[in-house]
This record gives sequence, structure tokens and C-alpha cells, in this order.
Amino acid sequence: MIPPTIPGDWSDSNPPWAYTDPTVFTADWPVGTNIVNIQTGSSDFYTNLSNTVAAAGARCVVRLPAGVFHLNQFRLIGSSGDPTYSFGFWFPNLQGLLGAGPDLTFVQMDANSMTTAQLNAQSQMTSASFAPLQMGLCRLDGINASSPVLLAGLTFRAADQQMLTSVASDVPAVVPQPAAHQGVVLYYNTYSQISYVRFQGAGRAMTSSPPFEMANLSTAQGHHVIHNCEFDGRRSSDLNPAKPRRCGPLMGNNEFDHELVDVWFHHSNVSRYAVNDQNANTQGTYVSTRVKAEQITNTQNVDPALNNGQSLGGWTNASNYGWESCNGTITLTDPFISVDNGSVSGQFPAHLQLTSVGSRNPQGGRLHVKGGTFHHTAFPQLDGYLTFRIASNTFWFTDGVATTLDVRRSDNTPMTGWNFTGTWPPTAAQIAAAGISPSTHYIYKGV
Repeated sequence: MIPPTIPGDWSDSNPPWAYTDPTVFTADWPVGTNIVNIQTGSSDFYTNLSNTVAAAGARCVVRLPAGVFHLNQFRLIGSSGDPTYSFGFWFPNLQGLLGAGPDLTFVQMDANSMTTAQLNAQSQMTSASFAPLQMGLCRLDGINASSPVLLAGLTFRAADQQMLTSVASDVPAVVPQPAAHQGVVLYYNTYSQISYVRFQGAGRAMTSSPPFEMANLSTAQGHHVIHNCEFDGRRSSDLNPAKPRRCGPLMGNNEFDHELVDVWFHHSNVSRYAVNDQNANTQGTYVSTRVKAEQITNTQNVDPALNNGQSLGGWTNASNYGWESCNGTITLTDPFISVDNGSVSGQFPAHLQLTSVGSRNPQGGRLHVKGGTFHHTAFPQLDGYLTFRIASNTFWFTDGVATTLDVRRSDNTPMTGWNFTGTWPPTAAQIAAAGISPSTHYIYKGV
């Protein structure tokens, strides 16, 4: 008898984007969505995409057949003249893309697509400015709820760009290494529905904070539903058989609604599922249902082919999920989370992390967890326990975790928090002395 599959236990043999009928790609799209086939008059993808959107004369989703669709420039947009405000494509009337399947249709940023001006501008960006790089594989806008960004049935991926040979003195990154860029960027206040999409190293991160904290997908102050998707931080094996880690999974900022259902994110180099709500007085909802998170920053940003196999820098011991300056409502149902990092240098990784950054430390946040599978592959004594790393200056901690955290078993039985105050990790003896078990307690530590 085959044992039942654990909810959300995604893998290469069981990807969340698996499909048998491509009609699922558009099953939840708005009725009347304008879908047009891409023109084929040019050998250049950007030209065909531009001509298709222009010919439509209105908001449209462009359908792509099976194949690899190449981008070879980060094109400047707007009037600022800033070489770092640039994307592989951006058209206001482009509502989204519909592919033939994540295993069949690939939108790819090719190698060596940056200009000298763009590389020089990156080399002058500082950590002190706390301003993120604004270059990406593409930008999509959907500020109207009736016309959300729609993406389905394709893979976004990128190849390495030219080597960045110098960085500002306060940027903790080793050079030379491939230059940084975002993956797919959704503009501020965008509505989106993203389904059956695979991201494979669509961005290139060098640090775990600005200016070069980059992810496969980045959003801000929006309304997003993301389901049946994979966020892989590695290069596609089609581009580099070694599949080096290159970026974080996804980043959100002051979102109003941010929902993940049946999602797998894994193999980041310097970051994690990262939400930062410090830039606006928002109190959004963050939902994860049957989401698997594993292999997060556990190689300390080492690519054996670069820097003599030593770390490229820029990493921290990131928890799988992190919410910064957040006082929203966070709900995780049947999560599958594995902490695979045994390093405790500087900070320790946990399954879930709640902190405050900048000047915003809001009150009122609530976090709910129901069910789930929790692994700690580096510390076997913690396996099975849900663990939290909580900044002790936040209201998540000072209001009392019995107030701010609601952790329940799958049968809805409430669980109790054990406040560990020693040096991480707790030993097997300390856990035994506390008289706790994974079926009755979760573990948290204030920092």
C-alpha cells in the first residue's frame, strides 16, 4: 500500500506546477481576458512582443508557444536616464503571458546582456543608501483589479551576466562575480494571478539586503494570488549543468493581500521568503497553504566555480520565512518547512522569523499556523518542532507569544510555546528536561 502523500511535500518528481490539461492555466482568469498570439515576423522576441502589444491596442495577455524566448538587453524605461532602471521588457498594455507549459515555454534573459554603463552604475551602489537595484528580467503592471497581471504556463530563467569587478566599500560581496539583477518585477499596487509558473534563477542576488538583495519575483503594495508555482534559486541545468545558486525565492513589500497556495521555494543563495513592511503604514494579509520551503542559504553563498570555492559573501543565516516590521495577519496551513543550515554565525536560522527594521515597529500582528511538517536536518534534536526567531523589541514578543502566535496541530489542538533562552540550538538534554514534544510544543527564542 502506498502511504498518503504529505500535503505540500513538493519535489522534482512532484512539482506543484505539474499538469495534464493546459486548460488549468486559465481556469481562474477573469472572463473576457484578451489573449492574443505573439507575432512571428521578427527573429527577435522583444520586437515580436512589442509589435503584438502595439497591434492589440489595449491590455492583452500574449500567448507563447513551446520554445525558448530570448531577451538580450536590460532596456531603460522612464525619463530618468538611470541605467539601472531597466528591464528586459515593459509595456503598460501587456497584461501578462500564457505559455504552453512550464516544461515547454521559457522566457530567458541571455548572458552578457548588460551595458558598460549598467555595470559601472552597479559598482557605485552602496549599502548605506539602502536603495535596491532596479533592474529586472521584466516588469509588469496591473493596478486595476479588473485587469490583473496574469502569468501561467511558462518558466522564467536567466543566465549569468558579465562579471562585476568592483563594488562599493560597504557592500559585503566578493568580486568578481556575475552582476546582479531582479527577476520578474510587479509594479506598485499591482493585482496579480500567477499560476503554473516555474522560476529558475530568474534573478541574481549578491547580498541579503539592499542594494543587491534580488529574487525570482518581487512585489510591493499589491494584491497577489500565487498558486502551483516553483521558485528555484538555482540556474537552470539547461544554462549551467552545475545549477549554482543565484537568487532568493520571492520578496514582498507592504502587501495588502499576498497568498501562496501549492508553492515550492528552495535553494536560495543569500535570502528567503522575505517580506518587508517598513516603508508604509500597511497591515496586510500573508497566507501560505501547502507551501514547501527548504535549502535556504545553507551553503553560505558558495559557488565552487567562483572565488576558489570560497563564499562570495553577502549571506546571513536566513530563516525560511521572514517578516520585517510587519503587523499584518499571517496564516500558514499545512506548511512543509526544512531548516537545512547548521551555521549559527551571527544569527541562527529558524523556520519563521519576525523582526523590526528601520524606524517602523508596528503593533497588532497575529500569526496562525495549523498543521504542518517541520524539519531541522542539521540539528536532529529539533526535528519535528516548529521554531521561531523573534526580535525581542517587537510587539510580536513584548505582547506575549500567547497573544501574537496561534499554533495548532492539524486536528486544531492548540500548542504551547517553549521560550528557549540559552545559546542556540537547544540540546537534546535541555529539550528532555523541559518535558516538551513536537506534538505539544513549539520553540521560540527572543533575540
